Amino acid sequence: MGLDMYLSAKRYLWREESEGVDVTGLDIPEPLELKEISCRAMYWRKANQIHGWFVRNVQDGEDDCNPYEVARSDLVALLDACRQVMLDEKLAPKLLPPAEGFFFGTYKYDESYFGDVQETAIALYRLLEAVPEDSGWVFEYQSSW
Repeated sequence: MGLDMYLSAKRYLWREESEGVDVTGLDIPEPLELKEISCRAMYWRKANQIHGWFVRNVQDGEDDCNPYEVARSDLVALLDACRQVMLDEKLAPKLLPPAEGFFFGTYKYDESYFGDVQETAIALYRLLEAVPEDSGWVFEYQSSW
């Protein structure tokens, strides 16, 4: 039990694209047709400060475990917040305060907190570098607790 958090990347496939995808090894029975690719972009466990950021900045304060579309600009803003906290830990309570919840983990500004911030920054940087802006990929955040 506890807070699990997922950032997915999804891309719709047009008919001509889906026909060119190699699905060797996948059992897709007729008449089913491949129309979307969905990938896990990131996963966190009990990184409640990151979850709180998504709730405040993407979910309009609704912490309801539903999927929410995340704009690329939101990911850039989260990366910027993580970088600022890494450069000055005193900014943590203002930019990435811990979110309280059922089995959300610790609320301390400790090694685990700053480790999650650093891992998030590194993963977001890599993700944003790997996925071009106009590539058709859409991001989605969802939590489970």
